[in-house]
Amino acid sequence: MDFGFTEEQAQLQSQVRRFVDSECPLARVRELMASSVPVDKGLWEKAAGLGWQALTLPEEHGGLGLAWEDLVVIAEEAGRGLLPLPLVADAAAARLLARLGNPQQCARWLPAIATGDSIATIAMLEDADVYEDRGVSLQASASANGSASLKLNGAKRFVPYAQAADLLLVIAREPEGVSVFAVPADSPGVTIIPLVLVDATQREADVVFNEVSVCDDQRLGRAGAAWAEVARVLDAHAVALSAELVGAADAAVMIATEYAKVRKQFGHTIGRFQGVKHRLAELHVGVESARSLVYYAGWAVDHLEDARMHVSMAKSFASMAADEAGEDCIQIHGAIGYTWECDAQLYYKRGRASRNILGSPEWHSERVLSSQGL
Repeated sequence: MDFGFTEEQAQLQSQVRRFVDSECPLARVRELMASSVPVDKGLWEKAAGLGWQALTLPEEHGGLGLAWEDLVVIAEEAGRGLLPLPLVADAAAARLLARLGNPQQCARWLPAIATGDSIATIAMLEDADVYEDRGVSLQASASANGSASLKLNGAKRFVPYAQAADLLLVIAREPEGVSVFAVPADSPGVTIIPLVLVDATQREADVVFNEVSVCDDQRLGRAGAAWAEVARVLDAHAVALSAELVGAADAAVMIATEYAKVRKQFGHTIGRFQGVKHRLAELHVGVESARSLVYYAGWAVDHLEDARMHVSMAKSFASMAADEAGEDCIQIHGAIGYTWECDAQLYYKRGRASRNILGSPEWHSERVLSSQGL
């Protein structure tokens, strides 16, 4: 089985890299970090013009109908350039909507997501801080006035790009179990609280739901029967996030390597010293190992009935690779690596901030063991 890129995937990779280099180099990323606007609409529209938001959506709803492994190609290059767009969060939400929604719901929301006119995100994490069904406590309960609508009450934490979203896919608990509701972000009773993050290239927010009315036609799938599909979509989301981390880690290693070629100490470039070049080699091996696992997991989420082990291996290795690459990139730069002007700190923050999103390496390692009955 060949897990190298197809010709089309190689062309897609090249397209994304050119786009990032020309439309959003790191100088532009720094400008957007300082902006109060959560998503640059012009940049988002240009990405939509290339079909990225439509990539994995069904063709009958304006999508291109491609595989999740094709999104992995985009995510890796976006991570390499720290592209501050909600491509992965939006794609994961669209995947959940396409898999749980009925034809009417898909026709209502997916075409706007495919064109980039609407941004969607999944609101999952709560105070329990676990990506499992036991972590869902936000309630969808019957209205006190006896109306047919339900009321959502509770809070979601660290919702990716909630402050830019038009549609929130809210994971909630009903008496029958876990359900998903499609809630417009401007619904009465929804309060979005933007968060200040260590990694300013990304945006997250807490979302509070206070007596938010939802109807049956906003529930995706049967009442209380959504968790199995939610878990699979969260796995797909974790794979795409891992691809971003692999791209960021690879960029950090490249930056450190280039610096080691020009920085001189004791009459030689520091790249000639074993303590530096051996560490760079180890980082490279870590990145390549994570990349292989991510590529396989990107295929697995579409083709295997149970891809949990492969997803967890990919997320665990990618998180560690990005964290280590960012930290050692700073160390190889020395004191200048700690300065705001040096790009090394941007990659360090991405690796450290994303390490625990959608599960820490330790959590995923435990899941690998449990999937093998250990």
